[in-house]
Amino acid sequence: ELKNKLYSKSKTLDHMKSNLTALLLAAAFPLTFVQAQDSLSVEQSWFHKCPDNDNINGISSERAYKELVPYKIIQTVTVAVIDGGTDITHEDLKDVLWVNKAEIPNDGADNDGNGYVDDVYGWSFLSGPGGEVGPETMEFVRDMNRLSAKEVLTGPEKKQLKKYQKRLKKDRKSAEKSIGFMRTLNDAYMEIEAHCGGTLTVDCANSYKDGEDVGFMKKLVAGGVVKMLGDGMEQWEIKDEITGGFTHFNDQLAYHLNPDFNPRDMVGDDPERSDNPYYGDNRVYGPDASHGTHVAGIIGAKRNNGIGMDGVANNARIMTLRVVPNGDERDKDVANAIRYAVDNGAKVINMSFGKDVGHMDAYVESAIQYAGDHDVLLVHAAGNDGHSVDKFKNYPNGWNEATQTRYDHWIEVGASRYGDYEKLAAPFSNYGEQVDVFAPGYEIYSTVPESRYQSNSGTSMAAPVVSGIATLVRGMYPELSAAQVKQVILLSSIKFDEKVIKPGTKKKKVPFATLSDVGGVANLYTALALAQSIRDGIE
Repeated sequence: ELKNKLYSKSKTLDHMKSNLTALLLAAAFPLTFVQAQDSLSVEQSWFHKCPDNDNINGISSERAYKELVPYKIIQTVTVAVIDGGTDITHEDLKDVLWVNKAEIPNDGADNDGNGYVDDVYGWSFLSGPGGEVGPETMEFVRDMNRLSAKEVLTGPEKKQLKKYQKRLKKDRKSAEKSIGFMRTLNDAYMEIEAHCGGTLTVDCANSYKDGEDVGFMKKLVAGGVVKMLGDGMEQWEIKDEITGGFTHFNDQLAYHLNPDFNPRDMVGDDPERSDNPYYGDNRVYGPDASHGTHVAGIIGAKRNNGIGMDGVANNARIMTLRVVPNGDERDKDVANAIRYAVDNGAKVINMSFGKDVGHMDAYVESAIQYAGDHDVLLVHAAGNDGHSVDKFKNYPNGWNEATQTRYDHWIEVGASRYGDYEKLAAPFSNYGEQVDVFAPGYEIYSTVPESRYQSNSGTSMAAPVVSGIATLVRGMYPELSAAQVKQVILLSSIKFDEKVIKPGTKKKKVPFATLSDVGGVANLYTALALAQSIRDGIE
């Protein structure tokens, strides 16, 4: 049954599932960390490649920078990354950060009068006098608690409460069933690490594996450690891969699916009220900045500096807004982060998060409209459930309930991958008419905390690819509106006529064109070319 034991290490929409059999027996994730850019493999830089020149389904950014970008004056563009936090000290990000120059760092005063004290690099809506929110509950659990607290329920509310209670019972049972196996792997790894005095080596792991009293599972884990070390993986990455499943299911039981857990008091605000946006503090790193740092690097990691990797846009200034915990984000925080980004000059907002239950929908929609009124483009990850967003909604989304139309300043992004055309759609990606376009989101190599680098997969990675394209288009052609930039990206996407394996299925094939509104993959080169032609037409 090992091959069926899959676990998700995801934060919100992040899809990073590992087959533990392959992991332990073959260590099938050979990555090299902290490399110079000129030594990156094709697998690590594929999303920059060109469908025509390289026969790889990337976004043609290498070609764009050679042929189109050098001849233009480019304005810097502030990009807000609404996520779980960013490592602002990262070697590949520290030079591309948005800095609030009107604020005097760490003087304890609101120098610019925007309501936020010492917001030099952005803001965290998840921290306050009591500390920083790390784990959180799922929104359906919070909604179940809201209904349970009511003295009188309507018929539909009673029905919904029963659905939530049934779902909670099912999800907790599933987590409890899985955690035992994951604990075995976790304990085996920790024993190996202790045997090696805290520092893994091939010789030490081999000596542990060959011990007389070592059981089969521990030998299996030790063999995986030996293989991964031999493939150049670092100890932190090995530990994350092997112990991540236990951490995930433990978090589910202790926090995500625990109706009695409520960390919100430490922030010092009422998450059910929308009248006060001035809460939180400037701790933009947070307890775990892995996801947000990865997203930020895809958008704008410093290009051509000889280290790490290149972001899509060389003109991005990354504004960090910490909103996404280890669990479901709060709608109030999302809305306030959008408004903060708009008020402080962002022209593109990346949102690589989502959930299947909304709460303060009207408040979020008001913020989305506020962004549109100020010509700000919103880019959102479609989700990693392998299903249609037309049938199963994600929140937030680009649907305007008031007008029953889609927002013209919102781009919903699905994930594509490289390789055979039949595998063009990433197997985990959501799809549907309300997904605007696909973009590379499979094994994307980018920044993670402590000046490290890692490949992750998810629509969480595809959205910042599109945000990077939008950032460069807006910097080179600032006269184009957010709605026009959206149309540029959609209309210039590379269309594929081939049938592909439908996400969420093993073999079923459908035309790639049916998986999104435009049936294409975003491309930087063609987007810049189209933007130029539009600008020429305006002139």
